[in-house]
Amino acid sequence: MTKPMKALRTIKLLLVVVIALFAIAASYISVLIVERQATLREVSRYNVAWLVSQATTEFARLEQRLSAFEYSRSVGPDEVQLRFDIVLNRLKLLESGDVEDFLAASPEHMQTVDALNVAIERSKPFIDDIEQPGAVSKVLALLAPLYPKLAALAAAANTYGGARVADDQQQLVRLHWLFTGLAYGLILCGVAFILLLLWHNRLLQRAHRELHTLTSDLQRTTRDLGTANQAVQDANAELHMQNYMLRARDKELRTQNERFDAALNNMSQALCMVDSDQRLIVCNERFVSLFDLDPSGVKPGTPILQLIESMPLAHRTPSNLAAVHARQEALIRQHAASSYFQELPDGRTVAISYQPMAEGGWLATYEDITERRRVEARIAHMAHHDALTDLPNRTLLRERMEQALAGARENGGSTAILCLDLDRFKGVNDTLGHPTGDALLKAVSERLRRCIGQDGVVARFGGDEFAILQVGGEQPKDARLLAERVLEIIGEPYGLDGQHVIAGTSIGIAVAPRDGTSPDQLLKNADMALYRAKSDGRGIYRFFESEMDAQVQARRFVELDLRRAVDAEEFELYYQPLIDLKSNQIVACEALLRWNHPERGLIGPGDFIPIAEEIGLILPIGEWVLRKACTEAYSWPKHVSVAINLSPVQFKSRNLVQAVILALANSGLSPQRLELEITESVLLEDNEMTLSLLHQLRNLGVSIALDDFGTGYSSLSYLRSFPLDKIKIDQSFIRDLAEHPDSLAIVQSITRLGTSLGMQTTAEGVETKEQLEQLRAAGCTHGQGYYFGRPQPARDIARLLGESRPRMTEAA
Repeated sequence: MTKPMKALRTIKLLLVVVIALFAIAASYISVLIVERQATLREVSRYNVAWLVSQATTEFARLEQRLSAFEYSRSVGPDEVQLRFDIVLNRLKLLESGDVEDFLAASPEHMQTVDALNVAIERSKPFIDDIEQPGAVSKVLALLAPLYPKLAALAAAANTYGGARVADDQQQLVRLHWLFTGLAYGLILCGVAFILLLLWHNRLLQRAHRELHTLTSDLQRTTRDLGTANQAVQDANAELHMQNYMLRARDKELRTQNERFDAALNNMSQALCMVDSDQRLIVCNERFVSLFDLDPSGVKPGTPILQLIESMPLAHRTPSNLAAVHARQEALIRQHAASSYFQELPDGRTVAISYQPMAEGGWLATYEDITERRRVEARIAHMAHHDALTDLPNRTLLRERMEQALAGARENGGSTAILCLDLDRFKGVNDTLGHPTGDALLKAVSERLRRCIGQDGVVARFGGDEFAILQVGGEQPKDARLLAERVLEIIGEPYGLDGQHVIAGTSIGIAVAPRDGTSPDQLLKNADMALYRAKSDGRGIYRFFESEMDAQVQARRFVELDLRRAVDAEEFELYYQPLIDLKSNQIVACEALLRWNHPERGLIGPGDFIPIAEEIGLILPIGEWVLRKACTEAYSWPKHVSVAINLSPVQFKSRNLVQAVILALANSGLSPQRLELEITESVLLEDNEMTLSLLHQLRNLGVSIALDDFGTGYSSLSYLRSFPLDKIKIDQSFIRDLAEHPDSLAIVQSITRLGTSLGMQTTAEGVETKEQLEQLRAAGCTHGQGYYFGRPQPARDIARLLGESRPRMTEAA
């Protein structure tokens, strides 16, 4: 059996299966329709009739409950109200769904429902007040005429439901027979299709047999003709093959020549090939343009010397080709390959690759790398120089330092490194803008260049950090002289874009080999000396000293211990009372932070707060202080507030207000009992942001005090512009009240100023009774100091505040 026959047989089988499945599906659908018919008969038969009957029944039950309530009181008013609500619900169901269609078919039915609506609506007030005399009789009078109508409506609904069910049943029967007939019709069509397919198959078989016979006859005829023409075709094929090979060879030669010319003239390098007689074999266009040759004179067979002699001298300078050939002559005599760079007389640089050939002559390529060398030189310069000032960067400085140190070791000389940091450079950037800051850095770079000698190196590390390498000389004397000259020159005013700018610098110096023998060690030590110079007041220079390293290591240990202390909460708050000078009562306590170090004991804030500010730990520490102080102050008497110092770093945090809110909310402390103390350095920062934060804190109800007033700028504009509640006079003025009359004058001026502005004034550092009397006479409102009490732990201050009238005591 052939493959087509097998395919046809498979198709027949598939068609039979499909038709059988179709018949089964049609029969199953018929069964489902019959089942659906029975279900619909059961569901729809009583739907409308049931709803109307239920309404009638509930109506009768309502009348029965009303009668029972009226005559026997065996039913309560709640039962009557429940039955009335059920009738209302049934009445809503009569106006929806199939019941609505039933009522719309008869105006009489609609009138009955409308009458029932009216009666129910009129009865509702009596039902709500059913216990009033006569209310039940009135409701029964309204409902009595409606029961016969509702009974008639229920009977009509029953008749309507039966008629509707009968009609639906007839339609489903018709649908059933129609669908069944359609299914059997499709089955008959499938059977007819199979019969036609069988007939078509027999026709195809017959046609196939006839075609096979014709094909066999045609093949025999073709074989006879092929034998006769074979000899002629073989002869023609041989001739065609010879002609084709000749044309292909010619075309291949032309193509190869074109490709060779294209490749030769599109090379990025110039190429020249010369035979053993020093005559030109071939060159490309790039060779002609590179050496400015006349294209008409550059032909194969032309001697190289003739090309050189044909070019005139330019300003008594040999031509580019003559200069190249002069060096190549030595390679020709040596018959050696070589690659090298050559500077041409016109200033260009050419990369040359020379290769001798076995039969004599040579081949050379030439590439103009002038621009590449320029770019490479520029990249190398950028890798070792600062982009803004064009000074050497840290990498180049290290290389020069290694060279200088190596020379010093051989010759016994010395080398000094000076690290510089501009003072107040951030203020220039913030106030005048970064373009002015960049201009200042350029100007500083130029002045530093003028300060050093030929062997010195000025480098910029980034930002406002510079370094100077001083090679040789008499050290440390020359380094000291250089530092003094730099301080003087850098400190001179600058005129930048119409702005008058003053900038100073601090300098740290390390000298080799005394302070180190490697670049890293010298830079590290010079940086430590710079840190000392900045700590000692800025605008000065300091040489590295051995104890600086120990101090840095100690500071490092403090940093590590601080980070651990934050996680372990090794801190404790002490409190110092603030006294109302009129009532002699404690009105507030200032929270003072202490660090309970496991090894060093109790550490005061002055020893670790500056470090915490520098390394970014002041924020979590400050939030802890807020939470702890508010929690401990909550248990104090209601008239006693707590004062907390805020670091300027905390004011730069946008979470400050949120931290205060959380501390107050978690502790339950009233905002009016919280006083936040700030210093003038806070007010020097971004005025708009600072002013916004202060107003937000004031809006919470928190008081703001200006601490250490008189030691900074003490600008009166602060008192006018910022929302402040209290001025705290610095203790340096209080300490000198007896010896310096001007201190008393300053205190009196501050108190009068605070009174005129509606601010309280607190004198800090009160230690004697004489000071207290003078402060009272000057008009101070509050006092704080050892005279009233030393800082105490939270448990002791709570015991002190628990006394009925805390007494002022002398500190031991």
